[in-house]
Order: sequence, then C-alpha cells, then structure tokens
Amino acid sequence: MLFASRIRALRETARNFLESWRTSPTSFWQRALFATFWLSVALFPIGYGFREVMPPLCLIFLILYYRHGWRESVLANLSVRWLFFFAAALVLIGVIFSIHPLNSLLHAGMGVNKAYILPFIAMECVKSGKQLRLLVWAFVFACFWEGLDGLWQIYTGRDFIMGYQPNAGRLTGSLGDYTVGNYLALAFVPACGVWFILREKMGRIAVAFIFCAVFWPAWILLVGASSRSSILAVAGAVFLWGLLSRGPRRAGTWLWPALILWLFSLCQPGRLDPAAVASDNRWDLWGLAWKVFMAHPFFGAGAGQYNAAFREMGLAPAREAITISHPHNLYLDILCAHGLTGFFCAAVFIGGFLLWTLKRIYPRIKNGDEGGVYWALTAWFWLGFVAWLINGVFGHDFYRIWWLAEAMCALGVTIGAVSLDATRAEKNEL
Repeated sequence: MLFASRIRALRETARNFLESWRTSPTSFWQRALFATFWLSVALFPIGYGFREVMPPLCLIFLILYYRHGWRESVLANLSVRWLFFFAAALVLIGVIFSIHPLNSLLHAGMGVNKAYILPFIAMECVKSGKQLRLLVWAFVFACFWEGLDGLWQIYTGRDFIMGYQPNAGRLTGSLGDYTVGNYLALAFVPACGVWFILREKMGRIAVAFIFCAVFWPAWILLVGASSRSSILAVAGAVFLWGLLSRGPRRAGTWLWPALILWLFSLCQPGRLDPAAVASDNRWDLWGLAWKVFMAHPFFGAGAGQYNAAFREMGLAPAREAITISHPHNLYLDILCAHGLTGFFCAAVFIGGFLLWTLKRIYPRIKNGDEGGVYWALTAWFWLGFVAWLINGVFGHDFYRIWWLAEAMCALGVTIGAVSLDATRAEKNEL
C-alpha cells in the first residue's frame, strides 16, 4: 500500500509538472533554470566536466525563459544593462590588440560557456525570497561537502572525488590545487547568509552552534590550503558587513575580522609574518607586470600574454618559474593584458554594478527596513562579489575561469535580488 501511494504521488507530481509546462511556460522554464543553476552552485567543485556542461544547460533554459517571459525578465527591465557592453569591450580589447591574437582568442574564449553567461543566468534565478534563500543553501551545501572532502584528504591522503593528493603539504580538496582556498573564500561569504535564515527561528546560541558545526570542515580545508589571500577576502567581507550594518565605531566591526586573521595565524604560524610577506614572489611578478604594461600602455599585451610579453622583452622572474602565466594580481593583470583602455572598461563594468547595487542595499541594511533578512542575504551576495575583488589583490588573472565564474554568480544573484525588490515595490508587496 505504501509503495502504491508513492507511485500515485509521483504520477501526480509528473502530471502537475507537465500541466505547468502547458499552462505557464514562463514559470516552468524559470523553475527549470533555477533547478539547474542551484545544482551547478551546490556541486561546483565536483569536477571540470561538470563546470563545462552545467552553464550551457542553464543557458538553454534561460533562452526558453526569455522566449516566453522576456518582458518580465530582469535583463529586459535592468536600467544599467549597458554596463555589460563594457565587459564585452574589455574582452575584445584583450583579443584584437593582442601581441598574439589567436592565442588570446583561445585564452579568453574559454570563459564563454563557463563564466561570461553566468550573471545573466544567475539574475533570473531570484524571483522570490524563497529562491534567494535556497541559493544561500546551495553555497552552504557546497562548502559543507567540499570541507568534508578536505577532512578525507587529511585522513587518507587523497580527496574522495578525484583522488588528488596535497600539493607541497597544502590541502587541495577536489580542485586539485591549494587554490581551493580561494574557491572556499568566495563560496563561504554568500553562505554566511544562512545565519540570518536560521535566526528567524532560533536564538543566537543555537544558531552559532549550527553555524560552527556546518562550516568547521570548510574552515579546516581553507586553513589547510594556507592561502593568505583567501583569508584576507573573508576577513575583508566581514569587515565591510560591519561597516554596512553597524558603522565604523562599533567594536564588532573590527573585532570579528581581526579574530579571523588571528585564528588563521594560530593555525598557520608564520604565514602572515611580515618577513614571510616581504619575501613573497609576487612582488617580483608585479614588477614584471608593470614593465609589460609600460611597454603596451594603451591596449595591453593581450589576454593571457603576460608570460609571452615579458619573455619577448628579454625579462624573467627572479624567484619564480619562468613559465608563470599571470602576475598574481587581478588589477595588474587587467592593466598589462588590456592597457589603460581595457582597465577603464573593467572599472566602469565592475564599479558601475558595485555602486548601483550598493545604493539600493545600504539604506535597507542601515535602516533595518521591512524585509530585513531578504536584504541581509542580498548584501552577503554583494559581499561575495567584493570578496573576489579583495582576493584579486594577491590572486589570479582575470581569465581564471572557475574563479571568475564564482564572482559572476555572486554578481548575478545580487542584481536579481535588487531588481526583484524594485518589482515588488511597485506592487507594494515588500
């Protein structure tokens, strides 16, 4: 009897599913888009193949959603959608004016299906406060299972997804390198929104217990990856949240980021010592990047041509392998790859969306408006995008696709959440 009732329930679910396809195709395709995007976020670290396939699958559902519901889409009603043209101009400059255009085309082109389409996908996946909450849980789930993978790697010597071993004594998780710390930093920031979701129903002590229970494996992996730029991104996001919600004069604004840095120093003695920072190879790489920029000041040497450019100039790193592909600084990479023209385009694109969203988020956080949890979650997705910019001070190159993908997801969700509020405000629903 129980089996028969479950079969009937499944049939009813399938019938309702197919009925919604016929009666409300806009809603149907949006839910399909949301489901695939949720899975892409929750299982993001599972492997390269998964990250190749999922965004194009989302794109199919996005196109079908646009076909039936374009007028109510975020993109159709986004007053600042012209900012995306500056992002496109940035990539085109990195290819057209490259010292090796074909190589730059191949380098920049890898992001089409894995990063460039993600903000458009993500912004259409926030059609309700419930969907925004579910996206927070997707990042929580990703941090949790990736953290467990790190614990497994400590215990067995290999991660349980790909069988990767630690690299130079540093944990790698399923990403295969200690850049997993960068991934966790960018995923952890929006996942912190779960605090506000739990606080709707529980007290501080209970929420703190659950929060620590869920995230301590991810913290162990993040610390085990020994990435200073990752911990700086997390501490920076927490500090900015303090400024947004409490202001600069409250002790907590400074205490919590300081505690994060102290815990990292306690677990990784010496990594934040001034002597260790002063001897970092990045300073040499930054100097090379500046010389490449000075040789190609207006349009840059081209996307992914940092190494080729300094070699053609007869230069080489003093302490790093000559095969190094990027200067370990997002901003210098944009400068030497795209010149001042491209840097201007990047500044307009990034700065424009940062300010446009902040202008709408900050008053709601500061004044504690109705819908406070909604705006707290939106703010932490915004901080997820900012964490990428902080991480980029010592991080990768602009075209590091998995890294850019995380940033574009956070940006897209933020745009979608802000735009949803605008729609609701017109209907007096928020």
